[in-house]
Amino acid sequence: RDLKSHVSRIRQAVAVLADSDRNWTYRSKHDPVEIAVNVAPQASSEALKLEGPGALERLVLKVDAPDIEKALRQTLLLVQCDADPWGQVQSPVGDFFGAGPGVNPYRSVPFTVAPDATMTCRYVMPYKESIRILLQNRGDQEVTVTGSALPADYAWKDDSSMHFRARWRIDHGLVASNRQTTGVQDQPFLVARGAGVYVGTAVMLLNPNTVPTSWGNWWGEGDEKIFVDDDSRPSIFGTGTEDYFNYAWSANDIFAYPFCGQPRNDGPANRGHVANFRWHILDPLPFKRGIAFYMELFSHEPTPGFSYGRIGYHYALPGLIDDHVPLTDEDLRIPQLPATWEPSARFGANKFEFRACEDLTEITEQTKFETGGLWQGGRVLVWTPTKAEDKLTFDLTVPESGDYTLMVACMLRPGGGAFHADVDGNAVPLEGKDSVNLAISGTVQSRVMGGQIKGLEAGQHKLTLTAVEAGRPIGLDFLGYQRH
Repeated sequence: RDLKSHVSRIRQAVAVLADSDRNWTYRSKHDPVEIAVNVAPQASSEALKLEGPGALERLVLKVDAPDIEKALRQTLLLVQCDADPWGQVQSPVGDFFGAGPGVNPYRSVPFTVAPDATMTCRYVMPYKESIRILLQNRGDQEVTVTGSALPADYAWKDDSSMHFRARWRIDHGLVASNRQTTGVQDQPFLVARGAGVYVGTAVMLLNPNTVPTSWGNWWGEGDEKIFVDDDSRPSIFGTGTEDYFNYAWSANDIFAYPFCGQPRNDGPANRGHVANFRWHILDPLPFKRGIAFYMELFSHEPTPGFSYGRIGYHYALPGLIDDHVPLTDEDLRIPQLPATWEPSARFGANKFEFRACEDLTEITEQTKFETGGLWQGGRVLVWTPTKAEDKLTFDLTVPESGDYTLMVACMLRPGGGAFHADVDGNAVPLEGKDSVNLAISGTVQSRVMGGQIKGLEAGQHKLTLTAVEAGRPIGLDFLGYQRH
């Protein structure tokens, strides 16, 4: 009977979960307030000021600049409710929306990042007397920010109404490690005294590990440790970062669901820039006297040069104090991968032989190079076939006879091409597929495609890639092979 009586609300919830941008119902009867500011380098600009009591039901921002990735990290979003001296929200604009650095599209219930860099927040922001949005440009280029804020009527109650809070922090130059080496490190997300409710988490990482497989370069074995009120031991003690973010086994997929997602993961495996989020909408964490939220940084092997950015989103009664510190220019730099690297034959890549693709094939008019720290040796071979069934051949020399596992490290990109693989004319399915499609809609990524070669004789062989269609670039970084 309950299902029948609530069927309309169930269908509404299904619609919101499927597409929150189109189907979210706002209560406000007011028109959106336009936001449009130009912010000079090292300057600040007030984007919005409203008198209360009231609430923002929706905040939409879009940043434009010559270097959009730098602008999203170096432009600070400050939201000050009721003349709070710090501001309840203090974060780089891009990271506030849970998907930095850069534009990494996804859709969830409280946040959306669109492919055109329009970013939407649906966490409600109540205020008693006033709300002020300030944009602070800490970079060296002029930045334009446009968008809107949707105000709503709100009856502030002194004993129960809460401010929305989100304060970003980052640590550069960490050494990710494990219990067998220098010990697991507890990274603080939020340490606060006061009353409130914890509603979400986002991390933005740079992992420079050189093992090209998840078993080896995975950074997230660490557990969340959440102390509530007067805990001497955590009320919540997790089973791994991947479990906290609602996936498992160090997934390298790009995905987004209503309450969790991984909108960026450069690769190969879990190397490079990574962004994860998890919204505590169905499972909010209330606290009466305080909260301390930590996540262990626990990697498969010691990894220097690790950067760890994070936000703990929460609501709190006025008067909450926390451990936030001012953001420095060093904090706001975008960490970069080393200019060059070589894949390491350890862990899941143990006993693999690795060779750069450009060293195994002929460079022709159909091939060129692109550069960057994502690629072995600092560059990647890009083959653009002029017609379907064009072929690119690589020399493959194995020292002894046997069955082999093959790795092909490829570039995934918008508009990428597709190919079939064979060795000496015998098809080699990669990732269990007859053809590999390298086209994606988001940020350029590196992915290792694996396949099996049975009964390979010692000596020289030919690995041949056959293009599925003309004109689409096929990025090829390195090959690896291992005898079983």
